[in-house]
Amino acid sequence: MPSAESFGRGGRKLRIAYARVFHEGNAFSPLATTQKSFEDFHAFEGEALAEKCRLRGHELEGFLREAELSGFVQAARIAGDVETVPLVSFMTVPSGKLTAECFAWIRERLAARLDAIGEVDGVYLALHGSMQVEGLDEAPEGVLIRDVKTHTGGKPVGASFDLHGNLAPSIADPLTVLTAYRTNPHRDLFQTGFRAGTRLIRALRGHITPTHAWRKLPMLIGGGTTVDFLKPMRAVFSKMKRLERQPGVVSVHLFMVHPFNDAKDLGWAVHVTTDDDPALADRIADDLAEQVFALRHEPLPPFISAKEALAEVKKKRLAKRTGTISLVDTCDVVGAGAPGGNTHLLGALLEDQTLRVYVPVHDAAAVDACWNAPIGDEVDLVVRGVDTGAGEPEVPIHAVIAARCENESGRVVRLDVGKVSIAITERLPLTIAPRFWREIGLSPWQADAIVQKTFFHYRFFYAAVNRGNIPVASAGPTSFTNFDRLTFDLPVWPQAEVSEWRGFDRARRAVREAEPVG
Repeated sequence: MPSAESFGRGGRKLRIAYARVFHEGNAFSPLATTQKSFEDFHAFEGEALAEKCRLRGHELEGFLREAELSGFVQAARIAGDVETVPLVSFMTVPSGKLTAECFAWIRERLAARLDAIGEVDGVYLALHGSMQVEGLDEAPEGVLIRDVKTHTGGKPVGASFDLHGNLAPSIADPLTVLTAYRTNPHRDLFQTGFRAGTRLIRALRGHITPTHAWRKLPMLIGGGTTVDFLKPMRAVFSKMKRLERQPGVVSVHLFMVHPFNDAKDLGWAVHVTTDDDPALADRIADDLAEQVFALRHEPLPPFISAKEALAEVKKKRLAKRTGTISLVDTCDVVGAGAPGGNTHLLGALLEDQTLRVYVPVHDAAAVDACWNAPIGDEVDLVVRGVDTGAGEPEVPIHAVIAARCENESGRVVRLDVGKVSIAITERLPLTIAPRFWREIGLSPWQADAIVQKTFFHYRFFYAAVNRGNIPVASAGPTSFTNFDRLTFDLPVWPQAEVSEWRGFDRARRAVREAEPVG
């Protein structure tokens, strides 16, 4: 017979609903995110979602077997006497802002599920924190949290976030539990959902009283590469882990924001949760904010031109013989919301023709033009990619149609032009794993270089074959020069030199100065 305290209030099992609404918006992408964007990638409700989150399920098909929602369900199973109730899971590739119609659809589906499940004790939400919606002047995640509170009669909500989320009062303040990834590149999705579930269950059972403090910093970038296990961020992440081992500390998190976002309150943040100890939470938040703010001048790695990058690859003879080199197309990073149709690098590769290189390009019209042609046919066409206003050149090619397939990127056609293999995709090119190339008959081991469309995450999937990383600069939605196009009502680094963070923090968190006594 379970003990009384293992149950929820009223001597019954806890009943906790769970959902995901996950998208990272890029303000410089010309591609709006629609309902179809989610339906083509990941959209599940009710029992179909529950099936994906079971022990033998596959939560993010083609990418990760277990992610945040599986972690939450597992936490509930281990805690015991908890019924988990699936709501919705909507996720798609980072891209432009959601249309108003798309966001309305998400809100309607979430509300409908909440209204249909009956009474719950709490809700867990897996969110990103950098979603953007056309015409909406507040954080979309804040709207979703408010919706959940409304439809559950104000029941406690726990949420997890990507550490590139942008904290705002409407997001942070209503939550009973807040947690986030602790790795960059992100490799702790399951663990994050597990932590969120465990803490929400403990809070609902009265085992902890979560007390929060958070601080907002006037920073868009800083900390060098921001990789958690490399200097200088290694010291920060190590400190956060040590702090979480202190008595009374529940969680310590850093939010480094997605900088290709035009939210007016954009900026790094730290968040601390303690067990009913607001003074301790404040002290830790202030101390961590000081340490992080001091890293704003730590530079990004140097980005070089395509021609310079090819010259670097040619120097790396041993690397080419034992694996491949990654050319990171930093201005067209699909993992940060770019369309993946940058033709700047393609043009340079075709001019050179001395290296065996694989390059993806998003060009739906080019796919249409050669999809029905027989394998082995030769074709003349112009690769235009996606027009982002960054002066993408038109690249005429004479190519052999070498292979085709259909996957998460839609229809994919492999075109060989000499030593260069071009993967033309119908949708955003998801090349994060070598499987993408194997599906069109290419082995990563046989390439001198592969063009990558993510900043970090490919490194884990290509770990066996990757022998070096070269950031390449051109122009596009993920160019760091785009910071000059953002406007804020307060000075933010690197747009402006800032020497202190407390005034910015008070303004962004809407903290009122204390009234004078007497």
